[in-house]
Amino acid sequence: MRRLILLALALVALGGFALAQQNVRVSGTQIDELVELPTEMRLGLFLDLGDGARELGSVRMVGGTFTISTEGMLPDERDLRSLNSGAFPLAFMIGNEFVVEREGVRYATAWLQPYHDISGSAHYDNLFDEWFFRAPPELTDPFGYFNLVYVTDDVQLRTTPADFDLRRGWNLVVARLQDGGLAYSVQTAVEDVVMYSYGTNMTFEDMERRQDDGD
Repeated sequence: MRRLILLALALVALGGFALAQQNVRVSGTQIDELVELPTEMRLGLFLDLGDGARELGSVRMVGGTFTISTEGMLPDERDLRSLNSGAFPLAFMIGNEFVVEREGVRYATAWLQPYHDISGSAHYDNLFDEWFFRAPPELTDPFGYFNLVYVTDDVQLRTTPADFDLRRGWNLVVARLQDGGLAYSVQTAVEDVVMYSYGTNMTFEDMERRQDDGD
């Protein structure tokens, strides 16, 4: 009986920990410069593993538009790295050197990737699905970029131009052009994202095939 009570308490604690994680939401549009987007499009959240990536989850895109939330998308313990002072891909258009005084914090970064879900599995399948080549997603009002950063604990990162207060869970580290300079912030939602893409690997294979047939 005692073991059951302890197990129940542990499950409650784990559930509370998960609920305490901050989530973020990203909304916007994909515009492809070469092809018409197929109907079976998905936008995946991919965890950066350094030597590869792993999809944490995805949403179906409708007419090139999307809204994706990180709710329920958590990195595995094995995917987390120690957050130490030094170099870190914190935000576009900012030096990557930062200082963190708190020890024991771990982190992960992720990025958004559109793909044609040919397999119909609602998960990226590298044997069947087509990966769209894209530029870094842009913020438009005003212009800027963002990074997706996950941390295991609340922590402040200090840099020369700004301090970044990251909350346990997911954070959007944003850099925008404002008043002739750069304005930095940490947000939980952005809604003015435009993602330019340039077809898939099959797009270029089809172009080469048509050129060969023309010859």
